[in-house]
Amino acid sequence: MLEAQFPAIAGNDFIAPAPPRCIVSIAAFAGAALGLALPTTPRRIEHDGITYLWSGPRSWLAIADDPALETRITAALAGKAAVTDQSEGRVILTVTGPHAAAILAKLVPIDLHPTAFPPDATALTLAGHVTVQIWRSEAVFHLACFRSFAESLGHALVQASQEFLPG
Repeated sequence: MLEAQFPAIAGNDFIAPAPPRCIVSIAAFAGAALGLALPTTPRRIEHDGITYLWSGPRSWLAIADDPALETRITAALAGKAAVTDQSEGRVILTVTGPHAAAILAKLVPIDLHPTAFPPDATALTLAGHVTVQIWRSEAVFHLACFRSFAESLGHALVQASQEFLPG
């Protein structure tokens, strides 16, 4: 991994930056060499401590706390896919609490109601003017964006949450 400077994001009761994690993109993969069937629709799955997010046709993000994630996936796929470390290029922000969907509804043009966007759903969309990949894990929404837009996204999320803060 590079030694990139992560932006300082001032969160609040609902908005927080996730701890830096290893993020790897996988493209053009057509097989089960990872020991699982990767999703072919906008879904999130977890396997062996790794979160896999569908990111488009034959394209996924793999996210884990394992610093050897890229090496492990590259070795498992043995030239059957393009594998690229995205760890220093993306930041993940979380939105939690009883007002999470209402906060995001101000910025995200998709229906986040649990029947339309259930846990394990993912989408490539915009949050305000920032391109994000959003996914839901039970009561937490996660938004991954390019590092250079993280401060702007964090600011927009904090602003959208102001009405829900106590006092």
